Amino acid sequence: MERLRKAVIPAAGLGTRFLPITKVIPKPMLSVLDKPTIQYIAEELSSVGIEEIIIVVSPDSDIIKKHFSKADALKERLLSDNKMDLYEVLEKTEKFKVQFVVQEVANGLAGAILCAEPFVKDQPFALLLGDELICADGEQKPCMKRLAEIFEQTGKSVIATMEVFGDDVSKYGNIGISDETDGVMQVNAIVEKPSVNEALSNNAIIGRYVLSGEVMGMLKSLKPHGNEIYLTDALDTLAKDGKLLASCFEGERYDVGGKLGYVKANVELALKSKEIGKDLKEYLIGLVERLK
Repeated sequence: MERLRKAVIPAAGLGTRFLPITKVIPKPMLSVLDKPTIQYIAEELSSVGIEEIIIVVSPDSDIIKKHFSKADALKERLLSDNKMDLYEVLEKTEKFKVQFVVQEVANGLAGAILCAEPFVKDQPFALLLGDELICADGEQKPCMKRLAEIFEQTGKSVIATMEVFGDDVSKYGNIGISDETDGVMQVNAIVEKPSVNEALSNNAIIGRYVLSGEVMGMLKSLKPHGNEIYLTDALDTLAKDGKLLASCFEGERYDVGGKLGYVKANVELALKSKEIGKDLKEYLIGLVERLK
């Protein structure tokens, strides 16, 4: 079986829900605590041994490229000032082997994936969507590691899933499940954002995938819906052919694509910070008392 070597991170969205800040700063560069969200996404791949990351950006996203590029002058200054902790922080932004490709036309997720086709070709690839952070702690297995292991064991595409209920069912792609063994689900159908009555299960698709090499070719041949082609159409075909699996994950998921989820991620990750976690906890306890 071909080893998983590449990952695609779509990062060309307009981020309109965060205007006016996203007028100047791309949404993937918005900070959660002290790191941009796109770096959290890239760091999820550390457990998988991915050798190459392809980030799909909009035409005016030079700031993303700059974040992952070398900053020799700054590093020299930190060394001369003996600020080794900050030097190491900077080093972490430069360790990734990143290639960038521009999505000239805003034609959806599948369009972004196809922009990476010259780099991925017919090889399997991980796909990570930037609106979601998945943080594993301690002995928890990282989500991408779980998906990669399932792919390598089975040769089938695999997606991450979580249970949702009530009105939340209609916010996500939804999967039908025909079988489950050791937490690995055989997917037999997919519907996009169904009503509660139309849902196939309570299992939603979230933004982590490991996809086989055939998916890129499938996307190139799909019929568009208006100006877009849908990744879910390709996934549904895989499901009906018995080639799609799903798995739940360990750790916390933060939806940073909306303002409330973004604030929650900042608060919860700040509470885990060795630098400010204790002081923040005391502040929040006091704040709760004042809000009563």
